[in-house]
Amino acid sequence: MIHLPLSINLLIYISLASLLLGIIALLFFIFNLIGRVFQRKGFGLIQSAFIFALILIWIVFSAAGLFLTSFIQPYRSFTDKELVAVVRCKPLDDKTNTMQMELRLVKNGKTEREEAFMLKGDQWAIEGDILRWDDRLNLLGFHAMYRLTRVRGRYIDVQNEIQNTPTVYSLVRDEGIPYWRWLYRYGYRLPFVTAVYGNTVFTYPSKEDTYEIYVTTSGFMAQVKGKRE
Repeated sequence: MIHLPLSINLLIYISLASLLLGIIALLFFIFNLIGRVFQRKGFGLIQSAFIFALILIWIVFSAAGLFLTSFIQPYRSFTDKELVAVVRCKPLDDKTNTMQMELRLVKNGKTEREEAFMLKGDQWAIEGDILRWDDRLNLLGFHAMYRLTRVRGRYIDVQNEIQNTPTVYSLVRDEGIPYWRWLYRYGYRLPFVTAVYGNTVFTYPSKEDTYEIYVTTSGFMAQVKGKRE
């Protein structure tokens, strides 16, 4: 991921403004030069050539900056991801398919709360809601709306899933709040909304690895903490 000290949108606006000012300066220089010719006023050839070269360099660098930032913006829009949780889940050595999960929920880069769960199954899973924006809004920097709703244990074999009592825990006070229920039913009809759907990410417990849960433009993903991109 490319990290810059300023936001991409701000850099685009700065580059565009600089390019427009450069073009205005060039037009002003040309009109001023033509006026001097018609008025038969003298002008320094070397000085004029120097100023003209400076303005051209200004325009070229501004155009290059605008092109570069305009290229980075869509790249970041479709590859950007937001950290929403950190999971540490390890299997217990009691041969009962029991896992101990430590979950840290993250909001805007800060820890929102921490919880612990005992899960039964072969894998741990996190579920949630996703609202995916239209690609045009992604280009403008809009990110997917989300809500983490549950953690659960998951069995690989379907029969084990049926025969065993599931371990499921809610992460929200009310999973059926009218806002999200309405979005599920009618959200796709809204302008600039591509889809509203539930999403689950799951994997095996590990005694060594810590997982980071991210929300991307298409849904949740689990990545081993410290894994290089």
